[in-house]
Amino acid sequence: VVYRRDVCKVVAKKKSDFTGEMCYVLVPYDSTDRSVTMQVPVSNKAGHLRDLVTKEQITDLIKNAPDIETLESKPANMKSQYATLMKGDSLEDLVCIIKTSYLRNDERLKSHKKLASIDAEYLEKAEKLLYSEIAIALGMSYEESKAYFEKEVAKFEKKNAAKAKTAAKKKTAKAT
Repeated sequence: VVYRRDVCKVVAKKKSDFTGEMCYVLVPYDSTDRSVTMQVPVSNKAGHLRDLVTKEQITDLIKNAPDIETLESKPANMKSQYATLMKGDSLEDLVCIIKTSYLRNDERLKSHKKLASIDAEYLEKAEKLLYSEIAIALGMSYEESKAYFEKEVAKFEKKNAAKAKTAAKKKTAKAT
């Protein structure tokens, strides 16, 4: 399961000593020891608990990644925009952060400017969360999941570009 943004194992189900509610006892996957546990009510009233992403959802995310909008690049509020997206639980939000960070860093490099530390910070966080979840869901390493995701997204970007080029040729042919 995923609690907030942490991929976790459900290790037990017990009644909370504090509230008396039935709770899942969760251990984060990246925890080196089992001393870090979280109790989350089974009722999930706050909505912070969800199933791990499926292969089909990953495929859909890959297909849709080229169409996911980037954030408006306003340096004054980038941190708050990134932070807002990090609070959600949508994988599309993580892709948005990654795309925005890459785009902003690329623009800065082309302008011979120093990379913005806020972009690097949120890029690292978003990649860690996205590729870790994909890695666990697909039984891959973090590095393999990152390479897989980027390769598959690039394929869809090429297909979309080819479709757009074909459509433009047809439109030009009709106009003449």
